[in-house]
Amino acid sequence: MQTETPEFVIETDRVNRSFGGAAALRDFTLRVPRGSIYGFLGRNGAGKTTAIKILAGLIKPDSGTVKVFGRTPFEFTPEDRQKIGYLSEKQVLPPNFKIERLIAFCAPLYPRWDHALVRDLLGRFQIDPKKKISALSQGTQRQVGFLLALAQRPELLILDEPAATLDVVARREFLDEILDLIRQNGATVFISSHILSDIERVADRIGILADGTLKISEPLDELKETVKQIRFHSFTRSMEPFAMPGAFRTVRSKDESLVTARVPGEAALSELAHGYGAQYEIMGLGLEDIFVEISRH
Repeated sequence: MQTETPEFVIETDRVNRSFGGAAALRDFTLRVPRGSIYGFLGRNGAGKTTAIKILAGLIKPDSGTVKVFGRTPFEFTPEDRQKIGYLSEKQVLPPNFKIERLIAFCAPLYPRWDHALVRDLLGRFQIDPKKKISALSQGTQRQVGFLLALAQRPELLILDEPAATLDVVARREFLDEILDLIRQNGATVFISSHILSDIERVADRIGILADGTLKISEPLDELKETVKQIRFHSFTRSMEPFAMPGAFRTVRSKDESLVTARVPGEAALSELAHGYGAQYEIMGLGLEDIFVEISRH
């Protein structure tokens, strides 16, 4: 009997992980739909790399459940691992290997290895395959790592800060390749990056991690449509107790309150403003602004 393909490539439920008594993840619950590009965001120390290492099967959670392709990562078979391309934040390639030797070493490990794609990327990135890894810049080493992950034609591509050392042109080419992978393979991409403009360009879903807790996980369009900044001003009554329920962040000055929140609807906003004799205006936010406001909370 054929096994049913799970709707979610990645599923975690109430995952916790600590290091030396300090919590890195708290009740981390995540769903990543098949075929999506999921942008995973968080400040330094928020727990992103810990979460990614758990998904890749490199470390175990203290509690909770983790499923990737319906299986626990620490129980992956070689066949399971052949479905996953992984580029870590601090990936180290063997310095004494020539690029062509490293490619020849990796290719037999993956039955879907795409030699034509390797040749195309070497040309596009202008990489000489006869060079040693040690002779490459950090950015070029990053491109080689990305090439190796992509050439596997993975069903799931996990990328931890993949473009941090790339210039603008190389980043654009890198993003184009991710989009091509989705179009051609229907692959799922899970990408963490501090370059939010890149994430906003390619991701269709966003997760925001703060203090080890997933604060946001939803489609990018929905996030930008519902999370706004509201300026309450011209108060005719005391604004001292003013508060908007569920706000991510509130900044008060002498005569106004600037609130970042999900807009509950015009009727609810009007009622709240009327209660304080205030006026209000709604302002849209880009992904970077939303991330900053939620991460400060």
